Amino acid sequence: MTGRRQPKRGRAGERTAFELRERTKELRCVYGLSKIRDTPGSSLERMLQGIVGLLPPAWQYPDLARARLILEGAEYHTRGFRRTRIRQAERVFVHGRKAGFIEVCYRRTPPPGPAGVFLKSERRLLRVIAERLGKMIEHKRAADEMRASHERLRELLRGVERAREDERRRIAHELHDELGHALMALKMDVGCLKDEYLKKAGLMERAQSMTQFIDVTLRNLKRVASELKPVLLDDFGLPAAVSSLAKDFEGRHGVRCRVKVWGLGRELDAELSIVLYRIVQELLTNIARHSGARNASIELGPVGARLVLNVKDDGRGIRQEELFAGKTLGLLGIRERVHGWKGTLQIKGAPGRGTAVRIRLPWPQRRARR
Repeated sequence: MTGRRQPKRGRAGERTAFELRERTKELRCVYGLSKIRDTPGSSLERMLQGIVGLLPPAWQYPDLARARLILEGAEYHTRGFRRTRIRQAERVFVHGRKAGFIEVCYRRTPPPGPAGVFLKSERRLLRVIAERLGKMIEHKRAADEMRASHERLRELLRGVERAREDERRRIAHELHDELGHALMALKMDVGCLKDEYLKKAGLMERAQSMTQFIDVTLRNLKRVASELKPVLLDDFGLPAAVSSLAKDFEGRHGVRCRVKVWGLGRELDAELSIVLYRIVQELLTNIARHSGARNASIELGPVGARLVLNVKDDGRGIRQEELFAGKTLGLLGIRERVHGWKGTLQIKGAPGRGTAVRIRLPWPQRRARR
């Protein structure tokens, strides 16, 4: 009796081994699908071709199996695909409408197997893949559209920023050439009055006070015009402009500021130069307003294939919940500027130990001004 039971157990073992092999192949297929879906930066066409290539190895007779996907008129298939009568197919729906179908064909009739030509699990697998394909296409297109919308918004913001810089130049020009000249003419007239009324002490004191007031106004006017249109940036380049900005920052706020700029010549893209200048300007403004720092540092230069800007202070340290909050519009503006140049922004703060900002941009940059 023992000899009669062994063949049954042998057949059961073979069946179990067969089922295990088939489930393993199907799981690999599903895993491969998830891996393709989660791969960043892949185009939809490349993803679809990769998914089609996953199907034949998952079927019972992989050497005979070929696969094809028809989606909205486009075709993706494995090498040597030929449609035969020995096939399985499932429709693919995108946003509730039929967009195509996916199918697996055998090139010829396979040899008799323990479970027939096609397995029930293969039918379920093909159905699952068709459903996931539809959802994946929906998500991919939505993500692509959102990314395109963000790019359009960033381009719009860059246009607004360029318009602001042009307006700043215009206002600075008018302040310097018109209001500045008017104040200088007024100062000369006051000087003439002083010469004419040397013997009248009261008038002399008033004229002296007017002269001092005009001098202060001229200095403030020069500072405002310089902030609107950094002359050093146009005449001597970014390193000189950043150094001057830091020196002015020290004098006005009493915060010692160390500057280190290297590897930047006059050939640096003009638009990128003004972007970096405005970023440094905004970060120094934040240090003066919020940090309570006594020391700060600016480091700017190329590191490998990146242009790196580091700005640090020894102030109170920004808290995580303060990053990009409603009140930190300056940081939001910096982030958009950086992303507009396809860079990265890191901001780290430690309580009582200050804040460190690191910006990385592609280097070298050779964008033409638009």
